[in-house]
Amino acid sequence: MGHDHEHLSPRDWVLVFENADDDARSLLRSCADARALWTEGMAPWLEHVAGCAACRAVAEAENLLAVDSLDCPECRSNLELVHQIVEEAEHFEPVVALELQRAERLLEELAPRPFAAAVREIRTEGVYQQWGLGQRLLAASRAAWRSDPELALHRALLAVVVAQELDPDSYTEAWIADLEAKAHAYVANAHRILGRFAEAEAEFELAEACLRRGVRSGQAEARVHSLKVSLLNDQSRHGEALALLAQIERFYQGHDERHEVGRLVLHRAHVLYSAGEPARAAEECLRATTKLAPSLDRDLLLVAQKNAVGYLVSAGELDRARALFDELPPMPEPLEELRRLWAEADLLRAEGRHAESCAVYERVRAGFAAAGLHYDAALAALDLARTAYAQGGPVGEVRALAEQAAVQLTLAGAKAEAFAAHRLVLQAIRDDVLSHALLVRVRQHLETLRPS
Repeated sequence: MGHDHEHLSPRDWVLVFENADDDARSLLRSCADARALWTEGMAPWLEHVAGCAACRAVAEAENLLAVDSLDCPECRSNLELVHQIVEEAEHFEPVVALELQRAERLLEELAPRPFAAAVREIRTEGVYQQWGLGQRLLAASRAAWRSDPELALHRALLAVVVAQELDPDSYTEAWIADLEAKAHAYVANAHRILGRFAEAEAEFELAEACLRRGVRSGQAEARVHSLKVSLLNDQSRHGEALALLAQIERFYQGHDERHEVGRLVLHRAHVLYSAGEPARAAEECLRATTKLAPSLDRDLLLVAQKNAVGYLVSAGELDRARALFDELPPMPEPLEELRRLWAEADLLRAEGRHAESCAVYERVRAGFAAAGLHYDAALAALDLARTAYAQGGPVGEVRALAEQAAVQLTLAGAKAEAFAAHRLVLQAIRDDVLSHALLVRVRQHLETLRPS
């Protein structure tokens, strides 16, 4: 059957939902069952619309059930695209697809303003009171976690303000509560990275209070608690972190989200490694490779394999580490490739191939420094110093590498505790009492203080 008509673009579909029937307003607002099924997928939603008298009346009035709309492959494909965008925006209203398009411009307008001025604009100008802007601010916060945690904090705090100013008649109170919960969790994570654990705990308390007013689907809870695991881990509360991860994993298993389970298993591996159990951490990484979907994130699968190599080296299982590393291809993303090389350097050092190890460490150090990841560059410089010392390199070379590490820590804005630990190395060199054990101990401590 032909479809000789003007096709509905994704924007057209959004406007159909937004403007359909002044009384009903839209299929999603007028029927709670339709709203719930929309979040589950296109097929169950369409089946409901066809069978529900109220929804069918709206659909027929808007010509949605005729051959020139839902039966048209191109129109149907564009509707499915809208559904995908809205699903990623974590709401049910199709209008948020348009808001996401506008959000970039709104963020550009807010970005140069001082924080207080940006808050004032959001609270007084309705154009900023949009779900899409809240989501865009959270994405900007997440992107800055490692490179600029103060900026990440600023963006997340603005997202909290946006959520608090949203109109409950447009977005519903429970959904707004979930967005605010996520925003508080992002604020908490930025505080955690900056070493402000008391502030992070206070923000997680606010996030959990919002969750109690939210949709209670489990999705928002999983996202908030995944970030809380990182705080618990940084506080060396490993048992609590593992228990919370188990709770989140049960949620994703119950929803048959294997890829999310795989991500959680990787998170568990990191907690186990931090708890001093590298062998168990390696096994969890390998378990993650059976859960992660290459079609969704091939790079993450490679990261799991690369992390397993590092944990196996720490556990002293060098034969397994070498076999796994030799099967690991170069990483497509430049920074992850540097981390793959880092794992190779660690393996070479453990195998006693110090000269080869030093050459790779230097590539890693230079690469991170050039990329502006100064804390990683500092750690790589200390790895190089440790390896040079182990093979009997001159004290002057070790001192120069330790001083390079100090410069990189300064550029990274490292915590005072990191500088205090590193000064132990510099003082030991000056006093001619440096030992390999001290280098290892300081390097390990700095690893625990790395922003993440």
